[in-house]
Amino acid sequence: MADNENSEYQNMEDDFSAEESGCAGCSGCGRTDPVSDENAGGGSDQGILLHQLSEREKALEYYDGLLAEDPENGDLWYNKALTLHGLSRFYEAMDAYDTAVKFNPNDSDAYYNKGVIQSELGLFREAVESYNKAIETDGENIDAVYNKATALLQLKEYDEAVKVYDKILEKDRNNFSAAYNKALALVQLELYDEAIAAFDVVIQIDPKSKEAWYDKAHLLLRTGKTEDAKEAFNNTIKLIPDLPDSWFRIGGIFAVVGQKKESLKYLQKAINANPEAREWAREDLDYESLHNDADFQKILESSASEIKDAVGAVEQ
Repeated sequence: MADNENSEYQNMEDDFSAEESGCAGCSGCGRTDPVSDENAGGGSDQGILLHQLSEREKALEYYDGLLAEDPENGDLWYNKALTLHGLSRFYEAMDAYDTAVKFNPNDSDAYYNKGVIQSELGLFREAVESYNKAIETDGENIDAVYNKATALLQLKEYDEAVKVYDKILEKDRNNFSAAYNKALALVQLELYDEAIAAFDVVIQIDPKSKEAWYDKAHLLLRTGKTEDAKEAFNNTIKLIPDLPDSWFRIGGIFAVVGQKKESLKYLQKAINANPEAREWAREDLDYESLHNDADFQKILESSASEIKDAVGAVEQ
């Protein structure tokens, strides 16, 4: 599949990465609510107010003032870490989270937020360690469990990621993101029958997920289940809205199932709506069967009016 913002779905023949695969990614950007200043020994909630107003530099000065008087207050260190995190001063924030757990060893959110920063920085091995500590201190910290699995995907430790997703699904069998990412991980392990079954679970959770139908269809095609693949592709097409940013993908699906006329018709519409679709089609794997086709090449090399005539000639 060409790498462009209008391509909605992952081609399962592409190389997998959590970012490119349709993987749902981490659960968020950290726990962003500061501890009440009163609970932290500050006597007021001025820090929370500054946080809510995004006055982070002022909030940082405020927490530094409180810490000068109470340097072993873990909650204040946590709030300072959140503020530094919000300022994208990531390494300082990680140091502050470390100090927070020094004084509050059971602060699961501090471990979790440190893991989020490490994930953002691409330090996935370190992030897994932080998420493990968050889970050890709070077994109900589902965000930490989910983000751990995502980090394992980035480390290409797919078997371990599957185990974590299974734990999530044991507690929440309707967790769409966990079910979807488990299926993608099974594909990377080349456990194709298990992956197809996993996509079936995803579709049971959300029968209208065009992405799941599309990925399942490509996997069925890869494993030689051609008729089942066509049915899955047809279900995908039914779910894709008839909009300009969808026409390119619909055309690609028709190309995969061997319906050249329909494929070129939608490709024409896509190019008319966005001329960049010409270049996408040259690289997109869904259109691979047409890459050497004379009618396909004529459409890519023609003007808008010529494209219409070329498609008309194919349909005659």
